Amino acid sequence: MHQMASDRMKDFVATGKVTLYHCDVEAMPLADSIVDKVFHCNCYYFWSDLEKGATEIHRVMKPGGLMVTTLRLSNWPQEPYMTALRDSGFTDVRMEDKQHKNITFQAIYATASK
Repeated sequence: MHQMASDRMKDFVATGKVTLYHCDVEAMPLADSIVDKVFHCNCYYFWSDLEKGATEIHRVMKPGGLMVTTLRLSNWPQEPYMTALRDSGFTDVRMEDKQHKNITFQAIYATASK
């Protein structure tokens, strides 16, 4: 997945507009409050601890930053993750149905607060 993102975002990475990290969500090698946006896809259900992962994402995000994840509801429950986001300090946590071609999926949005 990291390689695919690197390939698709290579122009943005080359100009410094985007930085991609491949690391453990519970221990990111980043300073506090430096990330504007976080996107992850089909992964929170593999984390060993939802609360730790959500807390670490919140730690590195700037206040007002946007976190988005996508998933297919038919495969994974969303409420435990949405609860972990709220408990770690995210606000405006919500889920929306999205459509791409013939595929319906869900996107969870959350705003970082401090």
